[in-house]
Amino acid sequence: MTIRVMGLAALGFCVAGAALRTAAGQTYKPGEPGGSQAATTLVVPGANPYGWAFPITQLDERLPAWIRFGGQFRDRMEASDHISYGTFQDGYDLTQMRFGLYLQPSKWFGVVAVTQDSRIFFNQHVAPKPPYQNTWDFREAYARIGSATAGIADVVVGRQMLSFGDERVIGPSDWSNMGRTFDVVRLDLHPKNITASILAASVINAIDGHIDHHIEGNNLYGIYSSFRKVIPKAVLEPYVLWRVAPGNIALAETAGHGAMSEWTVGAHAAGATTGSFDYDVEMNKQTGSLGHYDIDAWAGHWNVGRTFAGVAAAPRTFVEYNYATGNRNPASNTWSTHDQLYASAHDKMEFADQFGWRNIQDLRAGVQEKLAKRWQLTEMVNNLWLATRNDAVYASSGAAAIAAHPNATSSHLGTELDLIAVFRQNPHMTYGAGYCKLVTGEYLKETTPGKDYLYPFAYATYVF
Repeated sequence: MTIRVMGLAALGFCVAGAALRTAAGQTYKPGEPGGSQAATTLVVPGANPYGWAFPITQLDERLPAWIRFGGQFRDRMEASDHISYGTFQDGYDLTQMRFGLYLQPSKWFGVVAVTQDSRIFFNQHVAPKPPYQNTWDFREAYARIGSATAGIADVVVGRQMLSFGDERVIGPSDWSNMGRTFDVVRLDLHPKNITASILAASVINAIDGHIDHHIEGNNLYGIYSSFRKVIPKAVLEPYVLWRVAPGNIALAETAGHGAMSEWTVGAHAAGATTGSFDYDVEMNKQTGSLGHYDIDAWAGHWNVGRTFAGVAAAPRTFVEYNYATGNRNPASNTWSTHDQLYASAHDKMEFADQFGWRNIQDLRAGVQEKLAKRWQLTEMVNNLWLATRNDAVYASSGAAAIAAHPNATSSHLGTELDLIAVFRQNPHMTYGAGYCKLVTGEYLKETTPGKDYLYPFAYATYVF
């Protein structure tokens, strides 16, 4: 893996141009609801006027500046009514506890160690295993050589959360109760006005009750860079990613078809225009091989919004369209199902997370309001179709959820209404609640029991 990293580093330096680094956890899509973006650390910076209600933050104020502790507890109660569009229902409580240690003894060397405990309670049908439960394990454990903000480069080695752009291709999937991390070697180049992240990584394969490890041979190599000077008032983020996976391991993305060697070339662009308009666009193309198949797939995301700053609550209205190819001719030697890679898939199609960025068409519109500085309300409606009935319906995880039914008379999956409220009491405390209802379309009525899916939830996050 190291030789491939060096080769990608050389290529990345040439590609980077005038690139500007994308900070982990940063997103450019305005108004992402639901707190799906993971924080880079568990530390609340600055003074703590709230006292011992937040003991670790209070402790940090008394420690030398080079050592910091962090802690976070999140509790989310949710229900899945009409699981798989049938009669099964379940309600349960998800808890997530994290403790972090951050050491920075010098500008050029730092260490991060974060442990996490994720559990599920009161469940009846949802299995107590990843991604719902993964009892005490390492979330992050890495060393950084060099400064992330100064000098020309730094290197990260170890287990790390990765987050790029809008997290449609690589993200920590933090709405999930256990999230996602990688074993990674990462080189960040950042001389003046030129930065790029070159990485070799392998996603962690979580097994409850065991110390997690990655699957040997299931690797991701890539270059992710960002340009802020190319488009006025915007960021442009081109990327090249190469995913390889062994043929003897059962992965949802390979579907048992053999070894994968897949290239994803794409770009994400987001910015503002005159007249309070904003936009967010991402497209990528995939080639390579999967067993005896030649890969030929692509996907796109197009979002445009307008903020009415002079109106009470400063509402932002938006409309977006998402598309990802599916296999139109399964009998051919071409594999056309788009691979969503390692996205933070929550709220990338619809908030109830019933569908992934694979074999999908999604037309979405909504409005977001900010009330009294601490409240954010979001109302959205989605209309969803399959790109082709010759391929499966894919879940937000990327796994096939419903087998292909080419003889179905409709491609319409359904219409979903999402209502979400978030209240940020202070930098330490956040509360949220919502209700999502997917009214099943003709395709789901023909291929499943056809019950409407309901997803109510409420959560609180406490950074102590």
